[in-house]
Amino acid sequence: MNRNILRCCRSCCPDHEHQAQGGWFLVSALVMIVFLSAVGIAAASLASEQYQHTVREEYVQNAQLVAEAGIEQSVYELNTNSSFTGYNSPQQFFSDTSQGQGAYTTTVTENTDGKSKTIVSTGNVYLANNTANPYVTRSVRVTVVGTASTGYSVFSGPGGLILSGNANVTNSDVYVGGTISMSGASKIGTYSNPVKVDVANNACPSGSNPGNTYPQVCTNGSQPISLGHNTNIYGSVCATSQTSTGPNNNIQGGNGGSGLQVGCTAPVSSTPFYDRMGQINALNSGGTFGSGNSNTYVCGQSPLSRNWPGNLELTGNVNINGSCNVTVNGNVYITGNLTISGSAKITAADAAGTTTPVIIVDGTITVSGSASMIANSSGTGIEFISFKSDDNCTTATNGSYCTNLSGNDLYNSQSVQTVSVSGNTRVPGMIFDAYWGEATLSGTGQMGAVAGQTVNLNGTGTVIFGKTLSSGTQTWTITSYQPLYSGSG
Repeated sequence: MNRNILRCCRSCCPDHEHQAQGGWFLVSALVMIVFLSAVGIAAASLASEQYQHTVREEYVQNAQLVAEAGIEQSVYELNTNSSFTGYNSPQQFFSDTSQGQGAYTTTVTENTDGKSKTIVSTGNVYLANNTANPYVTRSVRVTVVGTASTGYSVFSGPGGLILSGNANVTNSDVYVGGTISMSGASKIGTYSNPVKVDVANNACPSGSNPGNTYPQVCTNGSQPISLGHNTNIYGSVCATSQTSTGPNNNIQGGNGGSGLQVGCTAPVSSTPFYDRMGQINALNSGGTFGSGNSNTYVCGQSPLSRNWPGNLELTGNVNINGSCNVTVNGNVYITGNLTISGSAKITAADAAGTTTPVIIVDGTITVSGSASMIANSSGTGIEFISFKSDDNCTTATNGSYCTNLSGNDLYNSQSVQTVSVSGNTRVPGMIFDAYWGEATLSGTGQMGAVAGQTVNLNGTGTVIFGKTLSSGTQTWTITSYQPLYSGSG
């Protein structure tokens, strides 16, 4: 074939090549559109799925929170009533169009150890348009253990609590059977650490000769708390018949307290009981007997260390002074007065473990100077109880003691100073109890707890209390937590 003709044919037919190229472009575009559409659909599907997952996760978290709310409310109810058995019917926790509806049920069962309970809480969350069937269900199981309630570190009978000077009570809940009288710059609690204060107003009839009906709750509308201008109480205050917060709004909640709870009626409680005769009778079986001035038990001469065995009776007055160091292993009974002074040191023996040695005294207890008292390695201190009163029956008569005082006998005894702690003594972990009389603290520093028919604090500084007199009730606390999977979701 002629090359010119072939050249002519190629040059005169350019559209054929262009049409082939256009076809390929169209195919590529269609493939790309299909691919991008698939990617878009996949992305939309993934986004929708992710959104649904996020929404469901929010419902799951809400169901978990509802179940935990049921646990918290059940523990609260247990601490109000230890016989609480749970919420059998659903308790609504929330209900709105965005979250749907959340409700919980709980069961409370006794465990075989007799000391703990198991709480199971089930939280159900329903969609806003479907409250018949739960959308998500979650359950939580916890174990709670009941322990003795913390009680009070300051506990007074009808004689009341008297604070004057710069005396401050901190780190302590306070119970007053009678009234509170505050003057000077005295304080109870602090703004940052408010405390619980209960005042029963159980101090009537009034007067120096109240008669056989004393004490009883005052019904004459009297205010049981008397406050000076520069005094303060920070905390939650329940005082029978109290309506005034003081001349300068002296009763305040502080950081977390509720202040004066107007209309609240405080319980009438007896001062802590101790079985005096039980301890004395125990001496008949294996007791140790000695004289209060014997060099075996007090430091009449060197060496200056003495060991008091448990179940010990010392007759007459006992004076521990100078640099005498006494280690107390168990209960002690003193028929006279106990005086601790100078730089004497009293220590609870490690052998006592967690059992508090109790020193009971027929007479008075006086601690002064720079005497110190030390708890053992288990943190156990010593309890000192004076049974002296204005009535002769609180001293042994024919081997017996009165177990109760009331009327004029109690009224007259509550102002007799039977326990006195002064000076720069530091007695953390120790308990002082003026069983029928008045306990007076005029020093500074730390103390475990104080009880008495009357408690008088007139020191120049803060008395920090760090031990409690149990009220005998139970406080339930969570010791284990286990989330459970149940139902839908």
